[in-house]
Amino acid sequence: MGLSSEEKERFLRALEEDWEFRYAVMGLLGVQELIKAVAALTNEVAGLKERVGKLEDRVDGLAKEVTALRQDFNVLKQDVEYLKAKVDSLEKGQEGLRKDMGEVKERLNKLDRTVENLTLGLEAEANSLVSNYLRRRGINIDTDRVQLDYRYEFGIYGSNGQVTIVGEAKIRVSAAIIDRVVERVKEAVKLFPDKFPGRVIIVAYCMRHCRTPWRKPKN
Repeated sequence: MGLSSEEKERFLRALEEDWEFRYAVMGLLGVQELIKAVAALTNEVAGLKERVGKLEDRVDGLAKEVTALRQDFNVLKQDVEYLKAKVDSLEKGQEGLRKDMGEVKERLNKLDRTVENLTLGLEAEANSLVSNYLRRRGINIDTDRVQLDYRYEFGIYGSNGQVTIVGEAKIRVSAAIIDRVVERVKEAVKLFPDKFPGRVIIVAYCMRHCRTPWRKPKN
C-alpha cells in the first residue's frame, strides 16, 4: 500500500527539517544496498566455489594421467635400456663373428692355395708319368694341362695325331669321379673334334683311390 500525498509531504518535510531522521533514512537505504551487494557477492562466491571444484576435479584427473604417463615412460625407458643392451651385445657378437669370418676366410684362402699348389704339382707329376709311360711303349706324346674354353679344361692332355690322351689328375678317385671325367671328355670330343684326332684314351691319375669297386666307364 503506497503513501498518501499528505504522508509524503510529512515525510519530505521531516527529511528537510530533522537531520537525525534524514541520516537514519540514508543509513537504512545504505544497508539495503549493502545487503543486495552481499547477496550478489554470495552468489558469485558460490559460483566461484563450483568452478573451483570442477577445476580441482580436472586437476585430479590430469594428475592421474600424468602419473600414468610417468609410469608408461618408466616402462619405455626400461625397454629402451634393455634393447640398447641387446644391441650392444649383438654388435659385440657381430664384431666377433666378423673376426671369426676373417680368420675362416684366411684359412680358406690358404687352403685354396694349398689345394691349387697340390693340384698343379699332382698334374705335373701325372703328365710326367703318363708321358714316360707312353714313351716306354713307343708312343711319343708329351702331355700337359689344356683349356679348350671356359667350361672345358683337363689336367692331362696330349696328341700325336693318331692317339689322343686326355684325363684328370685327382687327389683321390672313385667310380663316380671317373664317370664324370668320361662324360666331360665325350662332351668335349663332340664340341672340339679337331682337338681329339685318332684314338682317344681317357686316363685318371690319383694319389689315392676310394674303396668303391672299379667298373668300366659307360661307352
